[in-house]
Amino acid sequence: MTISFDQIGPVRTPGYRNEFSLGRPPFAQGMQVLIPGPVAAGSTVPLGVSQRIRDDLETAYGPGSLLGTMLNYARLARPYLDFRVLPLADTGTKAKLDVKVDTLPPPGTWPFWLFSNNRRRQITVTAADTVNTVAAKIAAAVNQRVTIPGDSKSLVDMAIGTAATDTATITARNGGAMLNNTTWLSFKSRGETSPLAACCTLTFTAGTGGPDMAAALAGVGTGYFAWVISAYRDATSLTAIDAWLEEQWGPLAMRYGWASAGIIGSQASVAAIGDAMNDRKRVLPALKSSSEPEPIMAACVGAELAFVFDFARSITEVQIFARGLTGREVKGLTGPWESDDVYSEPQRNLLYFDGISPLDAKEGKVYLERVITTFQRRASTGLEDISYLDINGPCIDAYTVQYQRHYVWNTHQNTTLVGDQEDFAEGQTRPQDLHKTIVASYTDLNRRGRIVQDVQSFEQNLRVELSDDPVRANAEQRIYRANPFYIMATKSIVGELAPGAQA
Repeated sequence: MTISFDQIGPVRTPGYRNEFSLGRPPFAQGMQVLIPGPVAAGSTVPLGVSQRIRDDLETAYGPGSLLGTMLNYARLARPYLDFRVLPLADTGTKAKLDVKVDTLPPPGTWPFWLFSNNRRRQITVTAADTVNTVAAKIAAAVNQRVTIPGDSKSLVDMAIGTAATDTATITARNGGAMLNNTTWLSFKSRGETSPLAACCTLTFTAGTGGPDMAAALAGVGTGYFAWVISAYRDATSLTAIDAWLEEQWGPLAMRYGWASAGIIGSQASVAAIGDAMNDRKRVLPALKSSSEPEPIMAACVGAELAFVFDFARSITEVQIFARGLTGREVKGLTGPWESDDVYSEPQRNLLYFDGISPLDAKEGKVYLERVITTFQRRASTGLEDISYLDINGPCIDAYTVQYQRHYVWNTHQNTTLVGDQEDFAEGQTRPQDLHKTIVASYTDLNRRGRIVQDVQSFEQNLRVELSDDPVRANAEQRIYRANPFYIMATKSIVGELAPGAQA
């Protein structure tokens, strides 16, 4: 076997010589989480270009911007992820809520909750107040800064309050339909009902519109965005994100990614939305009711999924890809407290057949149960297909081929390609050599990663051959995933005598 040198040439002077050459490096790659969303008035960052995040949220993205709020929640949930933002111009008409004070509440200090159980506001009513002054106090309370649990920053909220005569108007700081499907203001929380409830009439005007997401994504850089957390869950925006991700999934890029949004609604309305979708790259978590807006829900759930399915994990840390997610708390997300505001088990079971990932909620906390993609049917036949049902599956597939690319290419690049009839030689690659290396990488993923199984069947079904192109080899493999354990079914036979008790 001949050893080839890169630096040491013919030498005649006596002495010991050495050159350093890189071997196969350990597997490592970076991963970013992209959050596209609208800025608010006063923003100072460039628009339409993906960029590193800034900590001065109000200066960077505008006070109360949806983008800044989503980023804040995502970072509180998982602070060490590599977040990037895609700031978008504010578009569409703004949603608003009119709070008309019909009668005076009794004197006292009375609460109300803006958007979330975590955002408690209160006003003090005196005997000297009128309906006009109470409306002004409600508007002023809306404009108070809020600090959410776990945060050190005091920020303005996503809406601004104004008052005219007996009506306080709460207007979103961003235009669009993103805040329509949530309770903006509540007079009840955790069994506590405010006396303001009987004195006020609420009238909501929905927001409309959204960005040109396809045009916006054209400004995204070339990083590896494994997760896109979308403020928008309308079909047009999600389709544009899917089309962009599909390009990343191509064989020349191999940057596999997923999009996560959030959806709130009844089982029937949510099922109709999910059933119309069919994509392995999209996750739609859902709650029946939530005081948190859908974009905040998307930020919290998306951050948790990006943490679990982090493609920057080493092979000894990646086994989490193959584990179940039941009972995993979604940090930062406030859930409903009333049992009627939570999907029942039969309803959740139905949603799993419609491409929806229903979340579970108990006592104001939200938990993952089982996360699936919207992929439901094979395009070629229209028949039901569970190949990409659980998010674990395509994530395992992606990590497997990325690890194999690293392992195989770092072993065989810059060698000579020859047929199997040749003897083994240093710096030379035959199909049988590639076969052994691919099996070795799969064995690594099995024994160290624990995300694939059945090495023997993998080896038996692996095919490697030379192409008609003399500088190319082709391979076909079958990946046997390790799967999360979600369901245990037991049949219990009763009524029989124990064998030892029979005559």
